[in-house]
Amino acid sequence: MTSEYNAAQRLLHKVKQSVSDFELGKYNDELVIKGAIAQDLQTLGKRIPEYRIIGRQESNERKRTLMLDRASTMTDEYEQLKRRFEKLKQRKTEQATYEDNRQELFQRNNAGVSARAPMDTAINMDTSGEDGFWGRSEQALDGYISQGLASLDNLREQRGLLEGAHRRILNADSTLGLSRS
Repeated sequence: MTSEYNAAQRLLHKVKQSVSDFELGKYNDELVIKGAIAQDLQTLGKRIPEYRIIGRQESNERKRTLMLDRASTMTDEYEQLKRRFEKLKQRKTEQATYEDNRQELFQRNNAGVSARAPMDTAINMDTSGEDGFWGRSEQALDGYISQGLASLDNLREQRGLLEGAHRRILNADSTLGLSRS
């Protein structure tokens, strides 16, 4: 009883620590830590039901209720950790996609400029308010880029929904025996 509980608690603590480290970005190889956390979560997902089964088989009523309470507490913590890890994975994936798209847009812009004839673009300006201007410009450009990416993602999602609806309509037509025209 105690050894099973202690093993599950150690694993739970390890997963909590790993998820916190993953959130803070303490690891160099993100795929390795993702795999390790997923494996530990899967193992924990198996150990908790085993502990619950052992608890149900306990003959002492007080020990049985204690074990079942512990199992439900561990299940709640497990579910919270699993949700937290999934949200972190999604957020990191979105962040990586955002960075990739941003880099692609800047590279595309730079490639277009280099293809043109070289021009002298030096402009002499008073640089007193230039730092604030450039900071605001960069923020505005980032806002436009993120708005454009959000619109593009929204259009992709709408396309998928419309394709699914179209397929369902064609399936209904074929079920009813109607022609495709």
